Amino acid sequence: MSLPPTKCTLYPVFAAASPHAVIYRRGPSNHTCLIAWDRSDDSFEIGHWFKGTVKPAWSGLSPDGEWLVSFVGKYRGPFATWTVLSRPPFLTAVALWPKGDTWAGGGFFLADGTLVLTHGEGPYDLAPGFSPPPGLTVLPFTRANAQALTARAQSGPAASRWRPDPAVEGGWILDAPSGAPSSHAFIRSVSAYTADPLRSLPESVRHSLCAGGPPVPLPVAGWAAFDRNGDLLFSQGGALFRLDADRIAGLGSTDELLARARCLADFSDLRFRPLAAPYAAPKDGFAPALDRVSREDRQWRRQMRKARERVGGAG
Repeated sequence: MSLPPTKCTLYPVFAAASPHAVIYRRGPSNHTCLIAWDRSDDSFEIGHWFKGTVKPAWSGLSPDGEWLVSFVGKYRGPFATWTVLSRPPFLTAVALWPKGDTWAGGGFFLADGTLVLTHGEGPYDLAPGFSPPPGLTVLPFTRANAQALTARAQSGPAASRWRPDPAVEGGWILDAPSGAPSSHAFIRSVSAYTADPLRSLPESVRHSLCAGGPPVPLPVAGWAAFDRNGDLLFSQGGALFRLDADRIAGLGSTDELLARARCLADFSDLRFRPLAAPYAAPKDGFAPALDRVSREDRQWRRQMRKARERVGGAG
C-alpha cells in the first residue's frame, strides 16, 4: 500500500554563471526538501529535509553553484531563526548567522567569493564556533551592493530579470532571452492574493505564456521561468517540466502546452529520509535531525498496520 502524492510546490533558485540550480520542494505543511538540479542534462540529486520555516525567495546560489545561502527557522533554541551557508543540496551549516526574527534574512552572491547578508540593521555576527570558509568575503546589505545585484541581473540569466508589467496592475513580466528561438515570448505573472485572502500565496499567483497569440495560462500553484537557451521551465505541483524553445510558437491552450512539454521529474511522492551531509558534521543541532520520523511515515505505518490487521482478520 502506498500513500497518495503529497501536495507540494517547487521553487528553483538559479546559479548566475552555470547550469546549476537548487529546488526548494515545499510540502506538506512546513516540510522542505532541497534538490540539486543540473540543467545541462536535467539530472537531479535529492538532498536534505528541513522541518520549519524556509523562505526560498530569500535564498541565493553562488554563480558557480558551489554555495547556497538560505533563511530558515524553528522558533526555538538559542537563535529561533538564522541564515545558513551550506553546500547544495544540504542545509548543514558551514557558516551560520543568527537572526531571531523574520523581518529580514538570507542573502545573495555578488560573485563566487562575495556573499551579501540581507539582515537589515543586523545582527551580522556569526554564531559561536563558526567562521566563513576561506576565500569568502561576507558583506552587510547596503544600497550600493543591492544596485550591483540589479545591474548583474540585467545581464544575467533570464530567470532573474522580472520587471513590472505596465499593462497589468500588480503584474510582472519575464522576457525570453535575446536571440533564443522564443525571444518574442514572455511570461506574465499576476497575484490575486490581496483580492482573495483565503488563497495561500503560491495558489494566488497566475502565470501565463505570451508568444504572439492569446496568453496561455500555465498551471496554478506553479513556478515558471526561461532557461538560458529560451526553453520554458515550469512546475505543476511537484512536477517539473521543460518546453523546448522551438516548440513555444503557435500554442493555443494549456492542454496543448502540457502536451508539448516534457516532464523532467515528479517529486510529489518524496518522503523524508535521513541523510548526512558529506562535507561537515552538524554543530549544535543546526542540521536536519537524522532520526526524525515524518508525519507521512507515521501515517504510512498506520495504514500498513491496519491493512495487515484486515488481512489477518479475514484469514
